[in-house]
Amino acid sequence: MKKTLGNSSLKIFWDIDGTLLNTNGAAAIPFAAAVSKFAQQDVRIERKKLSGFTDYEIAQHLLESKGTKASFREITQILMDYASHLPSFLHGSNAKIIGCVKESLTILSKLPNVELAIGTGNFLQGAIVKLEYAGLLHYFGQHNLFCSTENHWSRDLVISNAKKSLRNNQIGIVIGDSIKDILSARNSDLIVVAVATGSHSSSELLELNPDFILESNWNHQELFDAIEKILKTESING
Repeated sequence: MKKTLGNSSLKIFWDIDGTLLNTNGAAAIPFAAAVSKFAQQDVRIERKKLSGFTDYEIAQHLLESKGTKASFREITQILMDYASHLPSFLHGSNAKIIGCVKESLTILSKLPNVELAIGTGNFLQGAIVKLEYAGLLHYFGQHNLFCSTENHWSRDLVISNAKKSLRNNQIGIVIGDSIKDILSARNSDLIVVAVATGSHSSSELLELNPDFILESNWNHQELFDAIEKILKTESING
């Protein structure tokens, strides 16, 4: 990719789990434990079934599966309990950065017309723990961490809130590994690059017609080529 992108201004919203980082189930253990503690009965997380759901949606689903209901405020307390135990589980696991992510972020962060952001179903404290563990937090400003909250509890709401941060004529791109990433980007009229690095295969993701798809072994040049095609298409359509 060139060192500049002409007059185009680009903001990239990255998902975390399955896109930037593969926790290999390490985060699911303290999450399930925190929900189980509140529900006073054991719960089990089906990772693929809940792929793309926000932390609030996952907690709500797990509680309801056990006949228990909780307010968003109570779920926030469950998530705080989960986040307090998350660092030790990550450091004791084989969680790792996916493929060429770090190299790609390093190059993109040096381009003057590119702004890097997070668009994730993780709630803020959990997102920060994961990004710090992976050594990726410094690529994203605090104001560009768009996470699930009591007000933005669904992925649609998270991505819609993220879109509001775009400046005039700034192009927004969502990069994610789940079907929900694609659908939420579409619902907010954002461009979406799907990556087959999470729970869904490229064929499953292609059924949703993302603007571009990168296979599980994508490299930084393939990502940059996709971005250049996006900018070219936007320039023609604009």
